[in-house]
Amino acid sequence: MIGYLSGAVASSSAKSVIIDCNGVGYLVYVGEKMQSMIPQVGAPIKLYTHFSMSPRDGEVALFGFATPEELSFFELLTSISGIGPKSAQSILSKADLQPLQLAIIQGDEHYLRKVAGLGPKTAQRLILELKEKIASVHVSDESAAGLTSDREAIEALMALGYSQYQARDAMKQVDHKHTKSEDKITAALRLLSKAK
Repeated sequence: MIGYLSGAVASSSAKSVIIDCNGVGYLVYVGEKMQSMIPQVGAPIKLYTHFSMSPRDGEVALFGFATPEELSFFELLTSISGIGPKSAQSILSKADLQPLQLAIIQGDEHYLRKVAGLGPKTAQRLILELKEKIASVHVSDESAAGLTSDREAIEALMALGYSQYQARDAMKQVDHKHTKSEDKITAALRLLSKAK
């Protein structure tokens, strides 16, 4: 219905942003992870959107995402029985897209429960229903290995007491020449110690 919205930030709150598109203000629900990416009031913004209408009470809502890939995966998540738009957006807010997809392909229930915050039954359902669909999109062995080491490094940093946000943020800054989890952890720790 509405593929994306491009306009200026009119206002933002903890869960949503109002985008001014030529004098019309659209309220778009965004995930926790997106909050740090929302520019200041008046600045341009573009969000890929999903229109949702609740069958129970007829409530309509727009959910916004930074990339078309996130939007597509959100729509895959909502195709699963028992996962509504708010739950799907929450899952995408807690875990980065590629490691999340890889965890589903590899049947890594531990990652889905620990990082994405899912219950055991929901994690199993995600693996069962989405594994084949996601696997049909080619993931090379090299990129899969890189994503696995990223995931291991993030988990190790969290075990050392860093928050999930700090760990993910540090991993984004780590030089791509590091391929092993140990090297990534060392490089991330250097970055985190400088940030203190």
